[in-house]
Amino acid sequence: MKINKVKIENFLSIGNAEIDFEDFSELVLVEGKNLDTNPTSSNGAGKSSVIEALCFALFGKTIRKTTEKSIINKYTKGKCRVTLTVNDNVVIERTKKPPRLVVKVDDENVTKDGIASTQKYLEKVLNINQSVFMASIVFGQGIKTNFLTSTPDEKRSIIQNFLNISDLLSTRSKIRSLKSASLNEKKVQTTLLDESLSRIDKMSAKIKELGTTKKQINNLFSADKIKFIENHSLSEIQERERTYHELDLVYEQTAQTRSRLRSDIEDARMRIKNYKGGACEHCSKVSYRIWELMNKDEEFIKNALVSLDEYKKDMSRLREQLDECEVPITVQDFETIEFFKNIDSELKILRDQKKDQQKIKRKHMKDMSFHQKRHDLLKFWDVAFSEQGLVRYVIRNILSFFNERANYYMKFLTAGNFSIEFDETLKEEVYLKDSLVYYESLSGGEKKKVSLSVMLALNDLLLLSGKSRANIVFFDEIADSLDDEGIKGIYELIKEVSEVKKMFIISHNDYLIGMIEDWADLLKVQKKKNITTIKKKSNAHI
Repeated sequence: MKINKVKIENFLSIGNAEIDFEDFSELVLVEGKNLDTNPTSSNGAGKSSVIEALCFALFGKTIRKTTEKSIINKYTKGKCRVTLTVNDNVVIERTKKPPRLVVKVDDENVTKDGIASTQKYLEKVLNINQSVFMASIVFGQGIKTNFLTSTPDEKRSIIQNFLNISDLLSTRSKIRSLKSASLNEKKVQTTLLDESLSRIDKMSAKIKELGTTKKQINNLFSADKIKFIENHSLSEIQERERTYHELDLVYEQTAQTRSRLRSDIEDARMRIKNYKGGACEHCSKVSYRIWELMNKDEEFIKNALVSLDEYKKDMSRLREQLDECEVPITVQDFETIEFFKNIDSELKILRDQKKDQQKIKRKHMKDMSFHQKRHDLLKFWDVAFSEQGLVRYVIRNILSFFNERANYYMKFLTAGNFSIEFDETLKEEVYLKDSLVYYESLSGGEKKKVSLSVMLALNDLLLLSGKSRANIVFFDEIADSLDDEGIKGIYELIKEVSEVKKMFIISHNDYLIGMIEDWADLLKVQKKKNITTIKKKSNAHI
């Protein structure tokens, strides 16, 4: 990330200041003077306020713990505002009271609905976050992280931050969420499967029980009756029986009518015989009246015989119908048959329900198997994206670069006397020449040199991650607690780093200042009556 310029208004002790970083050469000495102290000193002049302003503009936070009340300059009346231009085309304006964040890209306002969403968009555009920015721009008293005294988990977290592998951890978080969802779904399907199996078992037991009862009922009837009962519903049997009784009644009535007709025919024949017996003994003839009666009876017999034949046919037809409608069971059987039919109906319903439940069971088994396989697959990827998987793999592959860069910077700071090696767990081994020493046993100055070398190496990891590194660097009081040899090492390091970055040096160390003041530009920070002003002064020797 290229930092172009910043305008600071009523922020901390600064009243109004503008800094165009492109106006400076490769090395800038930040000189502070606090006229509000007696005697005048550089402490409290506001030298570090420039760094604080950059951090505030980018992330809405300061390096040191400050409150909203302390951020706003109470000795001025204007609005607290920092306007920062980066990458030549991104302008960030942030204010306090009221809090406001405006972002423009190529003069187009890209500010979102809220500060949080705008901040998220800004960090995405610049491909940076606060911790990486601070690690890539501020070295010295502004550093909150001491890599060498961190726990193994903290070290991995720091490396992850610098390597831009937060997406891996975010992916792992999503995987774990999906894995948990799959496990929960599997449990749900297992519960539903158990319920389905339980229902099937109960249905099977009931079907078996009803089947046994049905078999017992079958033993009460002949095979023909069983066949008849199974082929007809209870209503059909009842209808058949009603029809049978109706036909039987007609048959009996027809039989009775036929029997009476036969009797009437016999009576008529008997009368005719009697009529003939009363004929005249001389001429063998009967009287006209008798003749009429005889003719009448003969006509009746003739017609009755025809009717008798019809009745016979009717009875034969009715007999066939009766045979067809015959119900081979008794009235006493009906209660048993009704019970049999109810069992049959219940068995049919149960078998259909069991068939449906078996389909449901197969679906639950399929779903359970799917979620189990999915859980197992996600479990694999959970491990793969864990710190024991891809994260460790990434760390293993950057170790050589990380160790090389740490020792490269340590060469300047310790004249090649110290070296360091990190293993896959990020546990370090510090060597004084060829002898293993412990970081905790080093002096304050030695610890500072080693720690600064490691932090600069971490900063170089940004080259591998694709995250944007700032074009400027602040060395803020890094010469504290160093002896003259250490100061010389810092000087050599400054010469090396200033070849690729603009360096702003904040220091009270006269020895270091004396080494660089002849070839450094000067940024004068002066505080008077509680208000800090900032001015640039180019080096006259350049």
